[in-house]
Amino acid sequence: MKTLGLINGDLRFENGDFVLVEGPEEVAQCIEISFGINLGEWFLNEAAGAEHMRFLEKTTDDEARAEALRVLSQEERVETIESLSVITNKKVRQRTITYVVTLIDGVVLEREVVLNA
Repeated sequence: MKTLGLINGDLRFENGDFVLVEGPEEVAQCIEISFGINLGEWFLNEAAGAEHMRFLEKTTDDEARAEALRVLSQEERVETIESLSVITNKKVRQRTITYVVTLIDGVVLEREVVLNA
């Protein structure tokens, strides 16, 4: 599937035109969007998204990791979650989620999502 490319939540442009993404890049973009939607916030699918309190409040890395696993499992094109790490930087109130997943077409996708409080 092709969709409009995003960068930091804004539409991507090149040479004055929209950028379209597809394949693994589109899947990665969908996962990043899922991390950015607060659970219950999207009226078309209230089960989509992440429970932001698990990432942004004073929760343990294990609680944040469990929520990240749930979010990654929502994406139907992810076959297996190979690795997942959650790193907390309390000074800047930020959690970094690094994941490696194998997609149903066999492509291995490795990405990082940064969540700020």
